[in-house]
Amino acid sequence: MDFVYNYSYEYDYPSSYYYHDDPVLDVIVPIYLLVLTIAILFALVSYAVSSVALYTIGKRMGKEHPWLAFIPFARDYFHGELAGVIALKSKRIRRPGIWKLVLPIVYAAVTGIFAVIMILAVSIMIAVGRVGGVISGVMILIVLCIALTLISIIYMAGYTVLQIMVDIQIFERFTTRNMAIVHAVLSSVVPLYEAICLFVMRNKPFNPGMEPCITGAPPVSPVPPVSPVHPAAERAEETPVQAPAEPSLREAEPSAETTAQTTEENES
Repeated sequence: MDFVYNYSYEYDYPSSYYYHDDPVLDVIVPIYLLVLTIAILFALVSYAVSSVALYTIGKRMGKEHPWLAFIPFARDYFHGELAGVIALKSKRIRRPGIWKLVLPIVYAAVTGIFAVIMILAVSIMIAVGRVGGVISGVMILIVLCIALTLISIIYMAGYTVLQIMVDIQIFERFTTRNMAIVHAVLSSVVPLYEAICLFVMRNKPFNPGMEPCITGAPPVSPVPPVSPVHPAAERAEETPVQAPAEPSLREAEPSAETTAQTTEENES
């Protein structure tokens, strides 16, 4: 005897129960994806164009390892080293590439420490669960947020000033001082501006007095080709020819005694 069971059930639920059609999200999500795609494309184009420009300029300046312009983080160091020594009023920044590499690392470490402290403060606040503990935790969070905001502002200001000074040093090799300042300031504000400026200036001639001092061995002049010579002739040329010995001064000039004897013989 066969038993057949039918377990199919149908429920009369509205379609909105499974899918919520929100017109606001339908508009915001495509715009967000479009903006994100454009930002990623801008970042990739800027990275590629500026890397090619830094590589060409570094190679023309005789810098070692110009391929660092294509490596993330290392290209920041290489960009700073192209500027050389940056002269301030009373001080000099001798290695701006080191500062461009170290400052983001220090800022990231400080931000991480603040994040850990905030997480601990929230955990303690939740564990205590009292009004006094909650108020203390909120006050600590507010103080930490203000401190982190000030540190972020100081870091962004300092790093932007350093970036502008580095760009001024590089642009000044190819254009006037005033135009170098204008290009450097716009590079810190307008996206893709720095990459375009570096790419346009990469093959321009250096300004008089701004030529790089490339140290190295002087170029060897090419040797003109010489016709082959027979080995016997080479040995003959290598053998020195001895000149006949010249008589000494004593042998060439007669002595006084010999002259006197000759005179006496002639008189007799």
